[in-house]
Amino acid sequence: MKKFLIILFIIINCIIIGRLTFLCLYKKNFYNKILAENNNRIIEGMTAPRGRILDINGNILVDNIGVKSIIYNKLNIETSDELKIADILAENIDIEVNIAPYYLKYYFYLNNRELIDNMLNINILKLYNERKISSTDLLNNKLDLITDEMLKTVNKKSAYFYYLMNNGYAYEDKIIKTNITNEEYILINKLNLKGIRTDITWERTYLYKSLLRDIFGNISSYKQGIPSEYKDEYLNKNYKLNDRVGISNLEYIYDNYLKGEKAKYKVENNKLKLISDYQRGKDIVLSIDINLQLEIEKILEPEMIKAKKNANSKYFNQSYIIVSNPQDGSIISLIGKKINEDNTFTDYSYYNVINSYNMGSSVKGATISVGYKNNLIEENKKILDSCIKLYNNKPKCSWRSLGYIDDIRALKMSSNYYQYLIAIKLTGNKYKPNIKINATKNHFNEYRKVLKDYGLGNITGIDLLKESLGIKSSTITDDLLLNMAVGHYDTYTPLSLAQYINTISTGNRTQLSLLKSVLNSDGSIYYEKINKVYNNAPIEEKYLNRIREGFRLVNYNGTAYSYTNHKFSSAGKTGTSDSYLDTDLDGNVDTFTTNTSYVMYFPFEKPEISIAMVSPNISYKNKVSNYRYPINSRVMRKITDLFKLD
Repeated sequence: MKKFLIILFIIINCIIIGRLTFLCLYKKNFYNKILAENNNRIIEGMTAPRGRILDINGNILVDNIGVKSIIYNKLNIETSDELKIADILAENIDIEVNIAPYYLKYYFYLNNRELIDNMLNINILKLYNERKISSTDLLNNKLDLITDEMLKTVNKKSAYFYYLMNNGYAYEDKIIKTNITNEEYILINKLNLKGIRTDITWERTYLYKSLLRDIFGNISSYKQGIPSEYKDEYLNKNYKLNDRVGISNLEYIYDNYLKGEKAKYKVENNKLKLISDYQRGKDIVLSIDINLQLEIEKILEPEMIKAKKNANSKYFNQSYIIVSNPQDGSIISLIGKKINEDNTFTDYSYYNVINSYNMGSSVKGATISVGYKNNLIEENKKILDSCIKLYNNKPKCSWRSLGYIDDIRALKMSSNYYQYLIAIKLTGNKYKPNIKINATKNHFNEYRKVLKDYGLGNITGIDLLKESLGIKSSTITDDLLLNMAVGHYDTYTPLSLAQYINTISTGNRTQLSLLKSVLNSDGSIYYEKINKVYNNAPIEEKYLNRIREGFRLVNYNGTAYSYTNHKFSSAGKTGTSDSYLDTDLDGNVDTFTTNTSYVMYFPFEKPEISIAMVSPNISYKNKVSNYRYPINSRVMRKITDLFKLD
């Protein structure tokens, strides 16, 4: 038996020695490999500078500003080392301390673990060992033992630095302090602390302040990373969860160009060594001419102030102006202004895209096309302008008696009567007083189909989010069909009005856009935007020429004679429409207002510039006065003075 035990002892010892030998000899390579992999680990910097946003002349609209920051990455650093690092930071770096009592107690506990553990009631530890309370419960019981007197011994700066180093996910970079001084920047690099580095974090800066701010859009914050609603989209493009990304408008739509390449660091002995610096993203060039935009705003703002001082302007507070190139659909100026009660202004440029209004007669180039398309117009045939009286409705007339008119003069003088007759003919009827025309949804749809082919009530293709299609009303009546024919029914965005006048001027409905090109870091062109042609105008060229001639006469000696300086040939169309407001927000319309609009292009022979202007609620109906401040004509006349054409 004794001999057996000796043999068993020898066997067990051999097994133990063999196992230790295996761990020492064979597992050594395994652990060395883990250590090597950690030392060869690559970590990306916090962020990279995004590409700039430039105007067509190279003026910088959106740039980056580098903010010197202290960054910490936990790597494989022990808690004891972190506490030492926090103390060193507290000795050398100024910071405003803002730490909650819980984290102050936790910091005290980490530095006095044995003291507090010995104070713990043995029954609490027993409950924990029996799994009747969690580790969190156990810790909270320990922290409850820490008194205010104990906390007086804590270096709050050290505690706060430790908190910043550990707040958030362990694998993430932590921003310890931003906007550090040059002296702090140099000092941190000299201290060469584990896990600590200096970095440049990049923030957007807007050289024209609030101008076009919503158009440029936003990017996510460091803490936000990729927002949940964009998670799948960006991850499918190989982004990382902690990447800062574009989340609205141009920053979002062109993020793949604008995003930069982060700096890369190699981990060596729990310290980071820079192996490749950041690279700025590609610049995007917009078709916007910022100097022209500013000049037009200088014209518009004083006129809005004057309008507010005049009668009937109680509900007026916005105006919109869009300048574009009708040949390629590029937006040259995108202006929206809201006047505040103190006569200051808020940039409303984005509302060109998302707000819609009744435009009135400015859309008659599209509505008269219903007549041309359906062979309801006899060219050059003159009729006497008059009024229409439908069954059980009040008479509907032009703004004044216009005498004998044909299709061209009807546009020149903005005859409602002529448009009403087209709508009646579309229903298969010939007008007679008190007629029932039995309008149907198909008749409304015929108008909408033609209007959409010009861009009204349709997408323009603008490179911005949430473009509105306007409001298509659903009520079908005889009277409302006539309203549809003169632009008093559906609503359209100012942007769609711009595409409409472009379609008339060129014969093509071309996509509108802000992007002109994308540049490489050396300034060479990486990508040049060519806008799509969606469709041709819905009528033959000969009819389109008649609309153009009518519009030319509008500016030459018609309703828009005062809207231009006449130093170059142009074409245009004015518009006035009733609008309706719920001023007390009770869900019911209680105030009738008037919108004014205007579209134009020039030169008439070969259009280079188009302009659309909308001033909603410029006046309201009351018993005292029907005065309407002529803001559109006063502004447009001055805008045309800005252009010098060859």
